[in-house]
Amino acid sequence: MIRFEGVTKIFGALRAVDEVSLNVEPGTLCALLGPSGSGKSTLLRLVNRLVEPDAGRVLIAGEDIAGLPPVELRRRIGYVIQSIGLFPHWSVARNIATVPRLIGWPRERIKARVRELMELVELDPVQHGARYPDQLSGGQQQRVGVARALAADPDVLLMDEPFGAVDPPTRRGLQDSLTAIQRRTGKTVLFVTHDVEEAIRLAGTIAVLSHGKLLQLGPPAEILRRPADEEVARFFGGPLLGLHLLQATMIGARADFGEAADGEPIDASAPLEEALARMITERALRLPVIDRANGRHGVITLSDLVAR
Repeated sequence: MIRFEGVTKIFGALRAVDEVSLNVEPGTLCALLGPSGSGKSTLLRLVNRLVEPDAGRVLIAGEDIAGLPPVELRRRIGYVIQSIGLFPHWSVARNIATVPRLIGWPRERIKARVRELMELVELDPVQHGARYPDQLSGGQQQRVGVARALAADPDVLLMDEPFGAVDPPTRRGLQDSLTAIQRRTGKTVLFVTHDVEEAIRLAGTIAVLSHGKLLQLGPPAEILRRPADEEVARFFGGPLLGLHLLQATMIGARADFGEAADGEPIDASAPLEEALARMITERALRLPVIDRANGRHGVITLSDLVAR
């Protein structure tokens, strides 16, 4: 869906993006991960032509975006940023309706779309639709920002550290909501973050960047098991890298479904870190597991977290 081919962007003496080539598959969430100054936000902004490449090209659905009028291109792309950027004197409903109104959707279609999206981001249309941004919490405002970005049913959703300004519990809830929305809508999402845990939690693919260069691209578990070099390993925690692997591996991948155990089961779709946390809390060496998708019961042990 999104393809970067040898893309370079230079600001003065700084090569913010340095010959980056990568492909974001349709319907996936790809996290651009790296420290400040790694080029991740610049790479994101190349997609909606907020900046233009000095070399290489960017394609969406096989089409070189350099040949598209910027306004037309941006109407095909949803964009969510950390500062949200809601219009303070417009209601929540009108904020969400911004792009559909600009492109001339009929009134009833807009009303139906606003209602649908508010429900999608878990905001009550009756309770919140007429409110103004300053009457909402930070997490609620960010949900409105996501709904507004999805309003015209864009091909691609760009997100630039959208949850960085909210508190940790709210951030986790927003991450869960984004995962659910992405699965339900099948949108292609390019997500910028400097938070390793956030990237592991959300992404199907992670692109690790440093000083404008792409260091490694792959699924989180693959990168954690086989980091490309010492810099990647260091960024993922060095000697603590294995703890992050517990976040990237699901319980069902390590559980033994040949036996069962008594007690409250833990879901097979949860990450291994949740199994470890519960074992520590309960002082247990094994937990019952339920795989609801396949109707199976099993067991996971402490040794399974390490050895299997």
